[in-house]
Amino acid sequence: MKKFIIKSLFYFISFLCIYGIFIFWNGNLTGDIGRLGKISFGKDYVQYLEKNYLTDNLTIDTLITFCEKLQIDEASKVCTIGDSFSNQGIYGYQNYLAHLLGFKIINILRGDKELSNMAIALLNSNIIDSSNCSIFILSSVDRYVIPNLTYIDFEIQYEKPLLKMNDKNKNNSLYDLFSFIRLNLNYDNPIFEHSLKKECFTHRHFSKILFNYKEDMNFLNTQKIDVAKAKENLILLNKKFSEKGIKLIFLIAADKYDVYRPFMADNSLPIDTTTDELSNISDVFVINTKPMLQEMVQNGEKDVYMVNDTHWSYKASEAVARELANAIDSLGF
Repeated sequence: MKKFIIKSLFYFISFLCIYGIFIFWNGNLTGDIGRLGKISFGKDYVQYLEKNYLTDNLTIDTLITFCEKLQIDEASKVCTIGDSFSNQGIYGYQNYLAHLLGFKIINILRGDKELSNMAIALLNSNIIDSSNCSIFILSSVDRYVIPNLTYIDFEIQYEKPLLKMNDKNKNNSLYDLFSFIRLNLNYDNPIFEHSLKKECFTHRHFSKILFNYKEDMNFLNTQKIDVAKAKENLILLNKKFSEKGIKLIFLIAADKYDVYRPFMADNSLPIDTTTDELSNISDVFVINTKPMLQEMVQNGEKDVYMVNDTHWSYKASEAVARELANAIDSLGF
């Protein structure tokens, strides 16, 4: 019995030690990379970035729940829709663009629909037209551009978005603990780590380390036939918007891996060119952010993307907004 108690205490104390480390670690998981990979980045870095944010948000997030014409301010005729790069709030590119243009911007939340299907549904259901939207910015992170464009239902009508159910396991402490153990053993880790040739971030521990999401590598499975179909559908999508009197701007939010690939210590890693062909389609206004963001890093700008996150920082948002403002100005808006 004594041996059993001693052995039980050994395992119990070991568990308590691991759990204590987990509790401490959990309080320092910042950014989606920190949460996904259970990497302790601390809070100092986030607080440092937040000091540089704009003080007011001119982006109006709108969830359309009824198939009625979008009612917006006469001065706000720039509408956007996108993935998480379009939902960054006060430090998002729309807020910087709104400040440059001098009026608020409407960001339509996509709910449960794929981006391109959501965009065409808004047109088909007459929720947006030239009377309430002059410029429509459709944004997609690079890794999802080809899939989003390849599978478009051009006859789709708008439906009330479904509310997504949260995965109960993701809010479970025990599930979190086992994820913490698994990821620290580097088993099935969704976050990849690469050494950089120069300092690209201001984080005191990870200034020369790139953390990126494994889905940044989806381009390795992209087929040429899919790229061709994506180009074909983008041309048709642009035509549909033009017929409604709306100018479409297709914004490609570069994957973090793609932006920092030239600065990695390992020169054998593959280069993603899958969306490059979309940038030179006649009469389709495409802004691929990869070249401009790479140039910023090349010129020594740090924290173009956040070290602890898959998303770009306010610095990139501001640069992208300037590019969009110039594009909108060139369109005579």
